[in-house]
Amino acid sequence: MNRQAISHQSRGLDCFALNGHGFRIRLHTGRGDFDRVCLMYSLNKYQWASHRERPMRKWLSDALYDHYDIDLYGQDTRLAYVFVLYRGGERWVFSEEGLSKRFEDAQAYFHHFQYPFIHERDVHRAPDWGDRTVWYQIFPERFANGLGPKPYINAQWGDRPAPDSFFGGDLVGVARHLDYLQFLGVNGLYLTPVFRAPSNHKYDTLDYEEADGGFGGTQALRDLAQAAHRRGMRLMLDGVFNHCSWDHPFFQDVERRGRKSPYWSWFFIDGDRPDRAAVNYLTFGSVPYMPKFNTGHPEVIRYFCGVAERWMKACGVDGWRLDVMDELSAAFLRAFRETVKAQNPDALVIGELWHAPESYLRGDQLDGVMNYGLTKALADYLVTGALDAAGLRDRLCLLLTRCTAPSSRMMLNLLDCHDTHRFLTLLRGSVPRLKLALCLLFFFVGMPCVYYGDEIGMQGGYDPDCRRAFPWDEASWNRDLLAHVRRLAQLRTCGALAGDDIALAVSGDVFCLSRKRLRLLVNATEHPAAYAVPGAKGILKPLSFHIDTQPEKERET
Repeated sequence: MNRQAISHQSRGLDCFALNGHGFRIRLHTGRGDFDRVCLMYSLNKYQWASHRERPMRKWLSDALYDHYDIDLYGQDTRLAYVFVLYRGGERWVFSEEGLSKRFEDAQAYFHHFQYPFIHERDVHRAPDWGDRTVWYQIFPERFANGLGPKPYINAQWGDRPAPDSFFGGDLVGVARHLDYLQFLGVNGLYLTPVFRAPSNHKYDTLDYEEADGGFGGTQALRDLAQAAHRRGMRLMLDGVFNHCSWDHPFFQDVERRGRKSPYWSWFFIDGDRPDRAAVNYLTFGSVPYMPKFNTGHPEVIRYFCGVAERWMKACGVDGWRLDVMDELSAAFLRAFRETVKAQNPDALVIGELWHAPESYLRGDQLDGVMNYGLTKALADYLVTGALDAAGLRDRLCLLLTRCTAPSSRMMLNLLDCHDTHRFLTLLRGSVPRLKLALCLLFFFVGMPCVYYGDEIGMQGGYDPDCRRAFPWDEASWNRDLLAHVRRLAQLRTCGALAGDDIALAVSGDVFCLSRKRLRLLVNATEHPAAYAVPGAKGILKPLSFHIDTQPEKERET
């Protein structure tokens, strides 16, 4: 028995409220160390003498660990609990004070884990609409031109983009292609920044209160939002609140007036006034023209909360993706979330985060993050081969166990985006491998997000090459790939992949992922796997997948 493998984080990651009267509790142990694990608990910690004991489910297993969970419900939610672990003829108790063989009721008051009370306001709720949503990320300047010629256009549609290329895409063009997106099965639009800015990417904001004129202005954004909502589509905007353009009026005021400016403390400046040549101020990354906001400052927090409120009222915005979220202050994130939820309790707050997200997903800051953990796992499995089927299982177990169930459902799962290589390019053009990646993307817990053009086989290297213009000449489309994405979108939008229920298994080279009554089997190898697929002819071919209804007996197993 590996004592060090036994772990439980109470009141947060491993014990969290599902609603006003229910909990989910998890325990992690060494793989195969125990015959069974039970939860000893009382839903009224002041009446421990009436405690009960119930078996826990072995939720997931990877190479090193078994992960157990259990759901509890009751009217009284002053929860106290310990874990009872059985191994051969031995019985162990794991409490807040560690592992022991003896545990008397008299010890419980001092030693048990607890969740003292569920406050409705603190419950992290995943909106039901997220379970049926297929997001589609659009870089507006490259999707479609609905307004015609523009004086600043300096590239032909279809050219390879340079960092300063302008092709003329706009929000009117997006609105005019909603029929296509609806045909694809998309019901959620995630737009990269749309507010007024000098660049093609708009991450250097000049004005947070107006949509960019080149995109059609504020009226075009309102029209797009209304058109999308009429079709049952949600709209998520990109909130770039970590930094702005050095030509933003607030920063220019500081340049003119120095310490006398009311915006002086909105930025981080070393000296009496900003010096563009010396770059004596903090920036996004190492980009001088993007000065960094002090998002711990109360006035900065109030301003951007007002921005969110403005656009939610004006356009019915259904969610925000926060750029460079991990550099925003915790105070900012909490206030921003409160503002968004006050406008619409079912709206989403998603963060751009490339690393472990646990600390942000306790229900007081974010709903979910861009799930680059999944992106990296699928790249290691299908691109580099660093993971085999068993390795993929272990990596996906890690992703699931470091998030609560509600936050797992609200993760924005992606293969690629405007900041990465196109996944098909990483795969060297292998459409069969991209199909496998898309299957895993849609079947995994969370909300799948397709980067514009992936569904028709667009390629592109690192930024700016991944931001090519969408080819509206259908002769260039990969129709088979398009049909594949449509099929997966239908499974998602019909609710067949809803919730957080999931099972992961491996048989030889075949990876199996089960959701509710659907099962996905994937063979990512170049050689046939000796694995017979129930309901299918023969064995699972190389670089292929199989989707079927999960047999009830296998689900129970």
